[in-house]
Amino acid sequence: MKAVIGRKDLPGLVVMTVIGIGLSLLGSVKLKNAAETNQWPITTGIVTSSEVGGVGKFYPSVNYSFLVDSVEYTSNRISTMNVSTKKRSDVEEILKSYPVDKEVEVYYNPSDPSEALLEPGIHTGNTLLLAFGILILAIPVFLIIFMKVDLN
Repeated sequence: MKAVIGRKDLPGLVVMTVIGIGLSLLGSVKLKNAAETNQWPITTGIVTSSEVGGVGKFYPSVNYSFLVDSVEYTSNRISTMNVSTKKRSDVEEILKSYPVDKEVEVYYNPSDPSEALLEPGIHTGNTLLLAFGILILAIPVFLIIFMKVDLN
């Protein structure tokens, strides 16, 4: 005997479907934007500060300055994903790549050079939102496919 999806279950299925679609669309946009950073122009910058930020949860705090068309900009983005962890040592390991006064390659958005980062492209975390959205969307789809629907 198949389990039954009743009328009372429909609001939950609709909400899960809408949330799944929304997260999937948002994840797709974030992935597309992250991939586009690989095509951004590159300039040279200088790290102006590099330290562990946060209390309890730690994150790398790196500031750098760079020139685009003789205009100086500053940024603090390392990649398209924000990193935070409970392990201070993980952040310290990341910061080894960005000591103060180090010359770095800076990828900047050609239409808005104030938007810049040091590590372009898609990172593992960029895919999580899309994967989570697909997973949430799959639940109501599979329930409808594999369960009997009785709307009486």
